[in-house]
Amino acid sequence: MTCHEELLGENNMTYGEFLKKLIIFTNTKIMVIANETGYDISYISKWCNKGILPTTRTISVINKKLSKVFANEIVMQDRVEDFFISFSDMIEKKETDTEDIFDFLSDSIETALSVCYRHSSTQDSKSAQVLKPSMESNLFSHTQVLENMIRNIRQTLLQTEKELTIVWTIDICKSFQYLNALEMVSKSPQNRIRCLAALDLEEFERNPAYYMKQLYLLLSKNKTVFFEFYNGKNLKQTNAIVVEDAFADILSIDEHGNLDFSVNITNSNDVKTLFSFFSQKMTSQDLLLRSCTSKEINRSYRTEFYSGSKFHFFNTYGFEFLLPPETIDHIVETAKSNAKLDITESMIRTLQITWEEIFENQEICFFFLLSSLYEYITSGEIYYTDIHYQLRGEERISHIKNIIEVSKKNPNIKFVILDENIFASDFMPHISVYANDKKIFLKNYSAYETGIGPHLYIIHDKELIRIINTSTSHSLQNPTLYREYNSETLESLLEKYKSLIFRMMHMA
Repeated sequence: MTCHEELLGENNMTYGEFLKKLIIFTNTKIMVIANETGYDISYISKWCNKGILPTTRTISVINKKLSKVFANEIVMQDRVEDFFISFSDMIEKKETDTEDIFDFLSDSIETALSVCYRHSSTQDSKSAQVLKPSMESNLFSHTQVLENMIRNIRQTLLQTEKELTIVWTIDICKSFQYLNALEMVSKSPQNRIRCLAALDLEEFERNPAYYMKQLYLLLSKNKTVFFEFYNGKNLKQTNAIVVEDAFADILSIDEHGNLDFSVNITNSNDVKTLFSFFSQKMTSQDLLLRSCTSKEINRSYRTEFYSGSKFHFFNTYGFEFLLPPETIDHIVETAKSNAKLDITESMIRTLQITWEEIFENQEICFFFLLSSLYEYITSGEIYYTDIHYQLRGEERISHIKNIIEVSKKNPNIKFVILDENIFASDFMPHISVYANDKKIFLKNYSAYETGIGPHLYIIHDKELIRIINTSTSHSLQNPTLYREYNSETLESLLEKYKSLIFRMMHMA
């Protein structure tokens, strides 16, 4: 042990007392410390004033960042001599070259913080032996705990190279903002991320328009993640988040949604036990939404889907509907030439006939964002089931003519341009939504392009489908959110802008 550490060992100052003394001496604003460490201001205040300590897993990083902040302030304020006088009981003065003084101060402060932390931790363990060594009690706000979990999950995801499953039993309606801030990303098909999450249908129905948007953002922003949502009705008291082979957080939340306490568990055996327990408990609940393969949806689901009525299609990548027969022939040839596609001509032709039948008399509404519509006119790219196909300029013109011709025969076909402000300006949706009165599935185009993530999602629960369809119908009663076109208004619009459309088709 060095003389410096011996001097520190004789001092009984707690971690919070030492940190508070450094803040006062350097006149450092709490906001600066919050920005540097990534922790909330109220969180840091509790370190200083309430004896609450950072976790052992994060303390070394926190101390390193804090020491650099304080060392920089001391040097900038030219208070090096004052510092050694004020902290003589903890840090021994040493003759140091001017260019080395920052490093010496930083190292000394970091060492002192670490010793004070160990001293405070020892005091806590002696006064309250209530937890195993692998657990840490965090008496913080609900928000701070969730923010800390998000940081831990993000760090785990950055380090892992294998499949990883996250079990999230806290109702996602109450934690969408945290999950949407996470933006989990798989690096390869082998680095598959699976997230099992609870969704409280009663809470979802209280504000369906908001929660639908948040749910869509969650799936779109985390487009490489395989989500499974389960009914959270019987999981309201569990409040656990478990990351396979990494850590678990157990929260106690009162009836008003306030956090009583949380327990962080890192012992590998404990985490394994909790993961097994909570994943089984989660998957024993009613399944609301899951990812699926193209093979699954091609077998029978697609046929059952198109036997419904009142269809709503939100298109984010091209427009694969109402294609003329000659274009379908070209798509068939494309499928035949692609050995990787497990799609038969029979399936394509059956789908073509099915679509022709429903487009004759069914009530159908196609939704678009203007940006994605422009993209299709310019590029001509579509996915017809799993088949990527690029329509040539003349094929796009034929497509437009066929759209008008079919919609003239069926006045129940509507085309809706959504307000771009529905989504954030920096967000581009990649998932299309296919809905009828009884079934809903979603198509993730990013997965088709990258080979990473789920191609499709199916919503299984009838109640969730009912809530979504009802909310969609209510939204359509607000004309400020969209512009609607039928065959006549669509034809006049195309006539007005046909020169511009023709030029756009030949830009690529």
